[in-house]
Parts: sequence; C-alpha cells; structure tokens
Amino acid sequence: MKINDTISLGLKGMSQRKLRTALTVLTVIIGVATIVSLISLVAGVSSSVSQSLSSIGPTTIYMSTRGPGSIFTNAQISEIESLPNVSSVIPMIRFSANVTELNGQSTSVTVIGIENTSLPSVLGSLNLAAGQPYQDNGEPLSIVGYSIAYPTGASGPEVQSNEPLYLTNIASSAGTVTATTLPTGILSNYGTSFFVDPDTSIFMPISEAEGIVKRYSYNVLVVKASSLKSTNSLDTMLSDIFGNSAIILSVQSLTSTVESITGSISLLLGSIGGISLIVAGVGILSIMMVSVSERTKEIGILKSIGFKQHDIMMLFLSEALIIGLLGGVIGSAVGIGGAYLLPALLSSSFHSSAAAPAGSAAHSGFSGRTSFGGGGGFGGSSPASGSSSISSITPVVTPETIMLAVLLAVTISILSGLYPAWRASRTDPIVALRSE
Repeated sequence: MKINDTISLGLKGMSQRKLRTALTVLTVIIGVATIVSLISLVAGVSSSVSQSLSSIGPTTIYMSTRGPGSIFTNAQISEIESLPNVSSVIPMIRFSANVTELNGQSTSVTVIGIENTSLPSVLGSLNLAAGQPYQDNGEPLSIVGYSIAYPTGASGPEVQSNEPLYLTNIASSAGTVTATTLPTGILSNYGTSFFVDPDTSIFMPISEAEGIVKRYSYNVLVVKASSLKSTNSLDTMLSDIFGNSAIILSVQSLTSTVESITGSISLLLGSIGGISLIVAGVGILSIMMVSVSERTKEIGILKSIGFKQHDIMMLFLSEALIIGLLGGVIGSAVGIGGAYLLPALLSSSFHSSAAAPAGSAAHSGFSGRTSFGGGGGFGGSSPASGSSSISSITPVVTPETIMLAVLLAVTISILSGLYPAWRASRTDPIVALRSE
C-alpha cells in the first residue's frame, strides 16, 4: 500500500475519534512546549549573562574587601600595579544610602565613587539617557542609574538633571551622615549586570565620595590584565597576596562558571520535558491499545480485502507518527510563545512581591552591601532592577532545539505505537470478523 494511502487512512481513523486524538496530542504538546520554552529561556539567560560579562572585558578582575573595616590602601594599589601583566588598577569607594524621590518614597541605592574617565572600563561603555558625565572639579556632581530616575510604575522621571538629590542614612567614620549631590546625567538602562549594577547606582567623583564618608581608602578595585592569556595567572597571584582578606573574581572564571551552570540547568530542564514526553508516550500506548481493541472488526475487514500484516502495522504507526508530528509542531510554537511570555509574567510577579509601602526603605539590600569599610561582596540588584532584568531576558530559540524537540516527540510516539501496531497486525482475520 502506498504511503499516502496509509496516511490518509490513518487520518480518517483519527478523525472518527476527535476528542481522544486531541487529548493525546495535547499530552505531546505539553512535553514539547516544556522542553522548548525552558531550554530557550536558559539559553537566553546564558546569552544575557555572557554579553554582560563580555561588555566589561574578559581581562577584568574585581576585588572587594571582606568584612567591616577592611580597606585597600594606596600602598596596596601600588603593589598591584607593580605586578607583571597588570594593565591598570581602578580604585572605587562603595557605600549605601537612601534617596527620597519626588513621589516621597525612600529608596536604598548604591553610591560609587570613581573617576569619570574610568567609568567606561567599569561599565563596558558609558551610555546616557539624558545629560552628560560629571567632571571632577570639586563640586558635588554625579550621574544616576536608570532605575533610580525611572522607578517602576512612575509616570515620569523621579530624578532630574541639575536638580539636587539628597542622600541620607550614610554610614561614615564620623557616624551616620547626609549629603547632597547634583546629577549631571541619567544612565541608560543597562539591564542584567554583574559586580556593579548601573541601574540602581549613583556614580560620583572619588574625591566627593571620600569627603562624604570621611575615609581616604577604597573597598573595591578593578584590575585589568594586560592580556586574556595572563588573566588566570594574575587572578591566582592576587589570591596568593590577599588571601582571605579580599574577594577576588575574574570575568573569565565567572563566564566559565555561568556556562557550566546554565549547561547543567538546560540538561535538567530538558530531562523534565523528556519525562513529560515519556508520560505522553504511555498515554499514546494505552490509547492505541484501546483503539486496536475497538477496531478489531475493521482490522478483520481490511485483512479480508488484501491488507497484509505490514500494511496494518504501518496504518497504526502512521497514526502514532501524525500524533507525534502534530504535538511536536504545535508544542514548539506554544513553547516559543511561552518562552517570551514567561519573563514578563515572572517580572510582574517579582515586582508585586517586592513592592514596599511608600516612605519605607524599599528595595533595601544589595548583595554584599554593608557600611563603609565593609563592602563584602560586589553588590547586586534591588528588587526593582531584578524585575526589569527578568523582563529584559530575550529567549534564544535555535533550530536545533526545535528539531530536537520535534524529533523526540515523533520518536517517542512511534515507539509507543509499536506494540499496539504489532498486535493489530497479528490479529486473526477470522476471529476479528466474528467480533462485535
């Protein structure tokens, strides 16, 4: 029997059991959609992280003091600069403060003192949504992160260029102090970031930061290796010199770690989707066994008019193939849609759970943020920036992922249909014709 005739008969048989067929295809769709959406999302996260890290340079090494009172001195900076394969050392002062915005809400932010010429090296590139970079001319100037100027839900900017910004609850060597800074610009939205989170930070001249916290030493250093090849050896050398007194992370090692982790997560999530398809396969097996039992007389008639065992087997396998193809194609489309929809849903949920009442110190707690002199850790994202980072994730859907998911769906469907098809092909036509 010709292949097109076999498929035509298979489609006719499935059309006579529309609800059962639809439910069976649905189980395959769920499994395929799970695989495509989750793997695409993880690939998107991996791509976003890799781009964020590569933008600040693979030869970059970040150093942070460990524990309260720990600092980097000018003498230590000179020692690092004298090491082989060191291109530059950028000192920074990091501390936390509260900012009261135009809507009256107090927001916890990171304040970073850094020379304006060093900003592109730390941020990857200096992109401003408004205004211009500050100049180190002795005036209290700064540039403000996008999420501070444009908090989620705000109808307009809460921070204006050239309008004073009041910083409170700053820990310094003289106790808790306040300060005033004049923003000269607002940074563009950087999205996902590591080490330094531009969206939730205020950058100012290092001399201004020193004057606020009354300390003339540093708690974060950015070390640039002279070449990619020498980055690992320099990382090891710095670890030997500073031991447990500093946290040292290189972009190169972190990129490798992220790729390893996301690869493992992709495998795990793919396995979960695979289990869903196996469950769908069991459903196909049981449904086709019932179908064979119900169509015993039909099988007897087909054999009596000349259908061979091979033809009967191919007829039932064609139904399994169609179920797998339909489930694979539709499931891939659903999975792609889900991969793009899920970040928006997670972002909305994240923002709702993180929302704090107006006037409170909302968005408090950047990773590793302590009083000045502590600085253990490199900082992270506030809930506000976290939700925007989630929504900014763009899934990476590859043809390989689609092909793998569809092929897996078809393979499991055919394997599930083998035994029912074999059993149908072995049906005795005389016994089958006597059945009711």
